[in-house]
Amino acid sequence: MEFNVEQYQRRLEKKITQLKGKSYISEELVNLLADVARLQLTARIDATVVLPDDSELAPPEAVFQGMSLIGRENFPHDSTQAANLLFDLITLLKKAGGPLGDGAKTVAKAMKDDEFTPAELFDKFLNDDTKFFASWTERMPDAPKTIAFLAFASLSPSIEAAADILAEKLPDMKVPEVGTCPICGSLPLISCLKEKEGYRHATCSFCRHEYRIKRIACPVCGEDDQKKLTFFTVDEEPGFRVDVCESCKTYIKTIDFRNLDRVAVPVLDDLDSLALDYVAAGQGYKRATLSAWGF
Repeated sequence: MEFNVEQYQRRLEKKITQLKGKSYISEELVNLLADVARLQLTARIDATVVLPDDSELAPPEAVFQGMSLIGRENFPHDSTQAANLLFDLITLLKKAGGPLGDGAKTVAKAMKDDEFTPAELFDKFLNDDTKFFASWTERMPDAPKTIAFLAFASLSPSIEAAADILAEKLPDMKVPEVGTCPICGSLPLISCLKEKEGYRHATCSFCRHEYRIKRIACPVCGEDDQKKLTFFTVDEEPGFRVDVCESCKTYIKTIDFRNLDRVAVPVLDDLDSLALDYVAAGQGYKRATLSAWGF
């Protein structure tokens, strides 16, 4: 399905306006992430990706069995565009100041000193080089996730563009047996209920592909015993709920805006429902993935 830029832009701006009404999210943070999202949207329009040959993708029968179409480490992306966006984002964070701004300055200096190139940074992110990112967590304790945020935020536009094209190569599975993304194999960031039947869809935490998942099943461990699956809501956050699994003690937030005059923008809905993360953590549950912004 072709990406509708104008429609997404309208939804984005409406969502940003809604976020600014949240008392527990600073306006400075909302403005910063809004600027990031706008830069990413501009980059998404011009993203150029080259897909691998079909022979390098998992065959339909393997995808049916739960294998991803392509591995994260081999995911197609526009490295040149991502590098340009990286420097734009560093400039943006510097202007914002604070720990994130200081972190951005440190990352910029490291590249200037030839510690790594943008392409090498992206390669480490795609290969989930935990040792590399852990060293930067120690190096920037006041903003430990800055470099991972910059890498992912820079790559996201072309990764999402590639995912849109790769989605056309997926077999018709209706509801996959597993809860991971059929394109890249990553866990979902957030889920939502759609249509009057309440079909459950997940948004991938990596490539942002939206796909059907089982309504009554943990997308992390596959638990489908209803006695071990429950959810809770908070009156102050209408339209959101937290689905929890007692088997693996993880949770995933679920959006249900079907009866509300609200737009869904998954990466910002994750921020919009931040209060629920605090409640879930307080009850002993953990997120299966980082937030949409890597923090």
